Amino acid sequence: MLPQRLLWKSEAMKWEKYHTVWAVMIFGWVTNYMVRASLSPLLIPILEEFKLTYAQAGILATAFFYAYTFMQLPAGHLGDRLGRKVVLVLCTSWWGLMSLLTGLAHSFASLFLFRFLTGIGEGAYFSNDRPIISAYTPEKKRGLGQGISFIGLGTGMFIGISLAGWVSDLWGWRSVFILYAFPSFLASFLIYRLIDEPRRYASKETESKKVSYSLIFKSKDLWLLYLGGIPAIYALWVVGTWAPAIFKEMGVESLARSSFYSSLLGISAIPGLSLTGFVSDRLARKGKGRKGLIAVEFFLISFCMLALGYGLKIKMNIYLFVFLFFMAGFFIWGHWAAFYSLLPDIVPYEILGTTYGLTNTIHFLGSLIAPWATGWIRDVTASFSWGLYLSGIFCILGGVLILCVKPSFRFGKETALLE
Repeated sequence: MLPQRLLWKSEAMKWEKYHTVWAVMIFGWVTNYMVRASLSPLLIPILEEFKLTYAQAGILATAFFYAYTFMQLPAGHLGDRLGRKVVLVLCTSWWGLMSLLTGLAHSFASLFLFRFLTGIGEGAYFSNDRPIISAYTPEKKRGLGQGISFIGLGTGMFIGISLAGWVSDLWGWRSVFILYAFPSFLASFLIYRLIDEPRRYASKETESKKVSYSLIFKSKDLWLLYLGGIPAIYALWVVGTWAPAIFKEMGVESLARSSFYSSLLGISAIPGLSLTGFVSDRLARKGKGRKGLIAVEFFLISFCMLALGYGLKIKMNIYLFVFLFFMAGFFIWGHWAAFYSLLPDIVPYEILGTTYGLTNTIHFLGSLIAPWATGWIRDVTASFSWGLYLSGIFCILGGVLILCVKPSFRFGKETALLE
């Protein structure tokens, strides 16, 4: 008979159903962000081909987010009502098809339209993927599960941006969207074959109570989380959209090289999400809650964005600039592991998909503003510095709002909606 310590280790290393769920959801996010982030390095050749200003290019980048943002809530509610698996299978196939059509676009209007339609498909993924992760992951590993299963975003961004510059240099920007469509179809097939619809259950808190969707609109704490999260999305899509152009302003002339530096934003997600998820679980088990960690990371995002703005202005050493860029990504991505494991801590599972949908809808209002506003600031000031400064200021405000969640301005377990 194995000693207890070795038995625990053996159990920890055993492949479980939730590991399969994590792996499939990771791959889905990889394809999602390959298609989404590929536009970033391609904005430069697109801008030149269609003779656009930076503000106009920013509007093109925002086309995706108009649809993506406002698809979150209805997609989450549809998953709550009809099942999450069917929504995930359909949406992954849809954004693969739209990526193919984007590669065939030969006018600015058609390019705008297909990016908008891509956003519809990708907007249905988050609010159905996160509840599945929550349902299958053991509660004691909730933060780690949310973090690990979310690394597909950063991995997809890294692959999407780094390969896009190289492929574009070889075969043109349209070929990128065509090639990126096929992994999306594979993700749809894997979800269909390997993911089972989570069993609906009633928690102890909800056994004797009918859960009302009005809870997610009435909670003051949830509104603090809704509004407080906007600046992180704003910061992500300042750098996620304009990083190649920012590195060009820093003196990096090669599109392939600037794309590689920009793709490090995606790589930073892997340690950021994993470490934050692990730490947030430790804090939750000790009764310290998760919001304090989230707020601290917001303040660190602010520091990095302000430092990047100043570094761009003085043309600091490129390797120090890249390090600050990486750390900004580390904290931008990292806070989500704690944030999205906090929601199941306080929201009943029966309305969790709708809650995730509403949360991401409000958060992604930042993505509707960031690409255009940063491009406009670049047109007016001839530099991206002030766009970076502005995102840093916003993140300070976001951190303060999150600290206001009860128990306000101190570490402690957050209150569930039905307590």
